[in-house]
Amino acid sequence: MAEGTTSPALFGEQALVERLKARDKKALEDLLRQHGAKLYGVALQIVRNDTEAEEVMQDALIAIWNKIDSFEGRSAFSTWLYRVTANAALMKLRKNKKFEQNVPLEAEDEDRDLPAIQLADPGETPAATALRDELGTRVRTAIDALPEPYRTTVLLSDVDGLSMQEIADTMAVGVPAVKSRLHRARLVLRKSLAPYMKEGEEE
Repeated sequence: MAEGTTSPALFGEQALVERLKARDKKALEDLLRQHGAKLYGVALQIVRNDTEAEEVMQDALIAIWNKIDSFEGRSAFSTWLYRVTANAALMKLRKNKKFEQNVPLEAEDEDRDLPAIQLADPGETPAATALRDELGTRVRTAIDALPEPYRTTVLLSDVDGLSMQEIADTMAVGVPAVKSRLHRARLVLRKSLAPYMKEGEEE
């Protein structure tokens, strides 16, 4: 291979991890190029402020650099990066006192796993697509109105697809607490969206 060229294999996750562990600072640039947009989206989704999201990214990069030796490959590297970034965003919320651990939400029925809100339907008509897009906007507005930590729990689960254990690890709580928060948050979302859903069914 000619000098100055780079093997495609070096762009793989494992190679990137090895370069970071070897303290290769250029690896951080490659990490940002490959994962930066998604990680910024994660940060912005949680803190909901461009400036704070940029600060979260800086904190996350420092954490990634300092904690890379703790990554053992038990999950995908991208998943680990997501958790580090989400944790940095949650720390930012706590620092700004926007994250309350004990915000009461009305609990109805016993805690149980409820299905995530499904919006996509590959076979839907154009009219249904327009309705779904409007519903999606209403869903996001309803999610944003949830108090912390319920809003972040729903985002991590229903929007970003993290498992119960991954959310628990990220938020430093037990899996039962995650399930309880998710259950209560979904009940509130269904209540707030019920009038619109009924309206859509009647059309």
